[in-house]
Amino acid sequence: MITRKYWIIAAALLVWAAGPSLLALSWDDLLGERLEENLAYRQAALQLRQAELRVAQYDDFYVPYLSVGTPGQTSILYVGGEGGGLQPFGLQPSLTFSNVFGTSVALGLPITVAPSPDEGQDALTVGDPGLTVSRRIFEETNAALLSARAALVRARDAATTAHADVRIGLVNEVFEARAAVQTLSDTRQRLENARRMRDGSRDETAERDLERGILQAERAVIQAERALRNIDERIIGQADALYADILDRFDEWIADLPEPDTIPRTTAGIEAQQMTVAAAEARRAFAFLPYVPNPSLSASVSWDRDESELNWSIGLQFSVTLVDRGERAVAALERREGAEIERLRLDAAVEAFDRNVRAAWEELELLAIDSRIRALDLEDQTETTERTRELYAAGFATEESLVSAELALSSAELAAGRAEHDYRVQQLRVMRLFE
Repeated sequence: MITRKYWIIAAALLVWAAGPSLLALSWDDLLGERLEENLAYRQAALQLRQAELRVAQYDDFYVPYLSVGTPGQTSILYVGGEGGGLQPFGLQPSLTFSNVFGTSVALGLPITVAPSPDEGQDALTVGDPGLTVSRRIFEETNAALLSARAALVRARDAATTAHADVRIGLVNEVFEARAAVQTLSDTRQRLENARRMRDGSRDETAERDLERGILQAERAVIQAERALRNIDERIIGQADALYADILDRFDEWIADLPEPDTIPRTTAGIEAQQMTVAAAEARRAFAFLPYVPNPSLSASVSWDRDESELNWSIGLQFSVTLVDRGERAVAALERREGAEIERLRLDAAVEAFDRNVRAAWEELELLAIDSRIRALDLEDQTETTERTRELYAAGFATEESLVSAELALSSAELAAGRAEHDYRVQQLRVMRLFE
């Protein structure tokens, strides 16, 4: 009777064998698909676009906003009944420049539209052009711009991190798929032979060796089955091709990997926090602001075309709280303490990053040692298996010994492959710290 486990093995092998006939899927296509489906990356990309826009609102102050609307409380009105219709209404096209060193500049040209003008009346009447300039006395443009730039640096770093995480995850998935398929392909037949030999063996020592090899093989098969259930079938079907594609690109991915134990001078996160500290210090310089009025000044200039006369005006608008419940004191305290708090965050970020980089290098060194150990184990087991085959062919070794040696060789090959894959994945993680 065919058990469910063997159905899983058979299905995986069938997909693997049918790989060349499946629709070809390149690494770039697969990575692009994963990025489109990844929530963290999509959110990071959106936040990056928002942060870029926020900075552009300050840097590109020379790019105007062009708008048109009804001035004041004017509305476009349609009156029904005899003699009714669309009534005359006003439009106000305006050209506005924002964040011009903390100042807003607007140029307006009022237009009156008469849908059904009387005799001698123009359908369009252009009013007097006007220029309005307004700003608050105390503007914190520098602090706002520094905060916007810090947010942009963080957003770029988040997008880069999300992209790297998706790529590393996909690399690991291809590695797992290839290892799992190879494990099922190489181990199943040897496992059946080992079970047959164990059932017929009368040598207790050989039987124990067979039992040990069988248990290791069964464990490898179960791990492979579990891995395959969580992997895209397209990756399983093209595991070898995708693996080769990764190896072709891998040297390029880690081309800038520095010497071991190198510590980056700075990172995007630290640079962003340094800007945040500078913004907090700029706000601390205005710690008095909650206690004083911050009037809005405005100046308007218009040209009366009928009178050929220049009209101008200056306005001042302010509001000041005389008695409160401590809100101003807390706001001032927040400005004074904010810079020191952000500086403490910066120090903590520098220390944490230093620890993380050192830990990443240490992990890479440990994995390199593990990979070398597994490679030496594989060399030893390969030699042992070859000697056992020669002895078996000459009649000096039993079939049980040969099967045990081949099972041990499968286990050593799997361990060496996984150790190499773990090392390569860690290289990508270390590389991310220097991007």
